[in-house]
Amino acid sequence: MISSLHISDDLNQHPMIYGDIKGKGKAKVKPEEEILMDDKGDELFYRSFKNEEEDLAGMMRLVAEELSEPYNVYTFRYFLIDWPHLSFLVFPTPQSKDSIATIVCKQDSHRGKTNRGYIAMLSVDKAWRRRGIASKLVQLAIKEMAQRGANEVVLETEFDNAPSLSLYDRLGFLREKRLHRFYSNHKDAFRLILPIETDPPARQETESEAEEGRWNVGAGPGLDPINEAEENPPKYFTEGDPAGTHTPRPPPKPLEDWGMYT
Repeated sequence: MISSLHISDDLNQHPMIYGDIKGKGKAKVKPEEEILMDDKGDELFYRSFKNEEEDLAGMMRLVAEELSEPYNVYTFRYFLIDWPHLSFLVFPTPQSKDSIATIVCKQDSHRGKTNRGYIAMLSVDKAWRRRGIASKLVQLAIKEMAQRGANEVVLETEFDNAPSLSLYDRLGFLREKRLHRFYSNHKDAFRLILPIETDPPARQETESEAEEGRWNVGAGPGLDPINEAEENPPKYFTEGDPAGTHTPRPPPKPLEDWGMYT
């Protein structure tokens, strides 16, 4: 049985963000910046996306430094125009104009059934790594999506990105599927899913509806599911392990190579 995240226990009481979830399906009113404590005990400041003039250049710089996919301004606008409340920036001081970390997300339902959140981009400036900022940003985004009724959160990451997989493993994400040649550099990806228990629960989906819904929320418009029969792709998981719980992982990297996920 797939374990899931209990909103009332795991998100409402998590110490990394000041404030509790109040109500379901709507966000609480926030001041422009709120405090986020890093793992060193230092106070950082975060807020949701405000506007292109103040925020977009910094977000694009952070993402371009870390992620392999070439995201242009139109990709950012796709997320930021409709879901500005699900994109966050972190600053070292309330007065700072230069963000040191960002996360970009979206949320949608498929055929009025499962409400899915999607984590599209995550990056932390090199000078601010190994402070737990990436983990806290993911938890912040999950909390916001859960408030708005998300039944699960979905993302993709490169199959050999050990730091990313380690981060999401620690946060309870499950490796649902391996996607053949998913990225523009022809690398495979793992699709990761975090189920969230909600009241009322999501309307039941068939397996094909769930697959279509995850493609729709993850891939965005204009990208069809990959033809997995092409060029004899590798199997998703090891023999006898359909759930992927014992999927072989790449060898651990030295700490200095762990990048934005530490």
